[in-house]
Amino acid sequence: MRFASLLSCLLFTISLSCPAQNYTFTPASEVFGVLEMEMYTEHYLYIGHDSADSAQISWRIVENTCPFGWDFQACDYQHCYTGLPNTGDMNPVAPDAEGYLRLIVNPYAIAGSGMLHFLIFPTGQPMNFVDAYFYFTTTLVDVNDGLSSIQESFSYHANELVYTGSEYGQLDVWSLTGKRLKTVRVSPGQTPISVDHLAAGCYLILTPHGNTHKIFISIDY
Repeated sequence: MRFASLLSCLLFTISLSCPAQNYTFTPASEVFGVLEMEMYTEHYLYIGHDSADSAQISWRIVENTCPFGWDFQACDYQHCYTGLPNTGDMNPVAPDAEGYLRLIVNPYAIAGSGMLHFLIFPTGQPMNFVDAYFYFTTTLVDVNDGLSSIQESFSYHANELVYTGSEYGQLDVWSLTGKRLKTVRVSPGQTPISVDHLAAGCYLILTPHGNTHKIFISIDY
């Protein structure tokens, strides 16, 4: 019993000696990318750290909702991989440098949208993680895959987009160039989203459950 107690104390002390690593993400912990059909495009997430020494950074993919058949090539700090592995360890990142994740994506002729959920953590400390996301949608959206769910989750009234879905959380409106234009907290029922500041045209909506949809807004004043 005494040995078990000493071991527990030792493990607790070791856990205290591993403080949480603070990371900064550029452009943000969520990267939003629009994919051109039949083309490769590159998408970066830069990872800064506050360590006085070189940082050992690892990553793991815990969720991938992208359509089957999209081609991914992954790179991180001083490594490139064949395809898209589930985990990776970066080379040591100097105090004045940034680590990064780079995804090279080609959807070929497969229209759709999806998300990759990464855990970023100090090497050897997988429970000391922070979340990061890549969201992708193609310049063309499969009508059967995307627009049907839009009709279930949204309705239009004058210059308002009304969320009628069943999820709580954050809804984002993006331009096709990847700029976040509006963020709204939504809840089940009917949440009005004013779009009177947006010009008529095509926009992308990221719903609370991680789906990305393309919508066309036509506003009459």
